[in-house]
Amino acid sequence: MTTRRSFLKNVGLSALGMGTLFNGKHSDEESFRIVHLTDQHVTSRRQGHEGYKKCIQSINALDPAPDLVLMGGDMVFDGLYTELETYQESIRLYRSITEELNVPYYHCLGNHDVLGLSSRRKVPKDHPGIGRKMIMEELGMEKDYYSFNHKGWHFVVLNSIFEFEGENGPAYKPMIGEEQMDWLRHDLGDHKDMPAILVSHMPAFSHKGQINSDFEMMAMSPFILQDNIDLRYVLERHNVKMLLQGHTHINEDFRFNDVWYTTSQSASAAWWGGNWLGFKPGYTVFELGNKDILKWYPVEYEWEHQLEPEDTVERERIQTRQQLEQRQDSLYRAEIEN
Repeated sequence: MTTRRSFLKNVGLSALGMGTLFNGKHSDEESFRIVHLTDQHVTSRRQGHEGYKKCIQSINALDPAPDLVLMGGDMVFDGLYTELETYQESIRLYRSITEELNVPYYHCLGNHDVLGLSSRRKVPKDHPGIGRKMIMEELGMEKDYYSFNHKGWHFVVLNSIFEFEGENGPAYKPMIGEEQMDWLRHDLGDHKDMPAILVSHMPAFSHKGQINSDFEMMAMSPFILQDNIDLRYVLERHNVKMLLQGHTHINEDFRFNDVWYTTSQSASAAWWGGNWLGFKPGYTVFELGNKDILKWYPVEYEWEHQLEPEDTVERERIQTRQQLEQRQDSLYRAEIEN
């Protein structure tokens, strides 16, 4: 059966502009491309580091080549729950493989990138590298949030992992926080004449509850920025075109008050344990013109997930998804033949 997904795969996603042309212009004006690469969760488990190598090779093979790569957070796996040595190995793997990119790249912190901000931490509460300290040092990040300019565009990388002292020690909330928000107001004001793109690991918009038909999941769940209204108001009064989001591992798109909120699928899909809600490992390419986003398209790269003997839940999830796709195919055939 030729579905939309199989059609895109067959014709080659990198040859297509699948997104909305926001201003109706064509890509014959001077333009450049960027990549949004999020939720890599680099780990030696399930040969995830080998999968990430395939991802980097896929980006390096893009033609035309992108000018830069914006990371979306959750680069490593996992500072919250794993042993310190495993976390450090993940950082080393991420750093060494990412260095193979042929273009500049910009780090963004996610909740799995920080060390020990959970009651399930495997390090002492007073470890000197707790929170964002260790990974920032290892990756050479001078600031956890920052901005830069490129070809007439202003880019802002936010830190949506707000650290605080909880009942069980160091913890985090999905927030921007007032200090960073105040910096953002002035940063955007200083670049008022430039179109802007922002990056946040935690999303301002997500339909995760609706997608899963989860009646218990609140709209303002821990998956959503807790100060998203404050952030949206800042974006809406400045020349912000788009907020790139991560965390949910699926493609989602929202257009609200002239700002585009878009989430890219995960580079690791289901943490290197199969596809996630039908999404394979991938990333998103955007083509930018002088003042507008001209087009965008997702890219899924080839990778066979390497499950381990104890991955029972992952095998069950894969089987359930395969059964759904088979049923969908059967129903589709019956419906078009009537």
